[in-house]
Amino acid sequence: MGRVQGEGDYESARRYNARTRKFVAKTGGARKKATGGVDSGALKKAKSKSRGGDQDRRDAQVFRSRVTRSASRGRSAATR
Repeated sequence: MGRVQGEGDYESARRYNARTRKFVAKTGGARKKATGGVDSGALKKAKSKSRGGDQDRRDAQVFRSRVTRSASRGRSAATR
């Protein structure tokens, strides 16, 4: 066993790194895009129903205008 040095065990770190390198070599370093188990058809359908970037920009503008309006009235978001 390795000695505990500070917040970690150096020997355990070496074993972890060796096992991780071995795993990556075994899988060929190939990474799949994480989808959380959702198939491509469902992702495509969800993307078609999602908001576009323009909608997000409009929402941000509305939020900013409401915040500045409340601030000019002397109210903060925390007191509402």
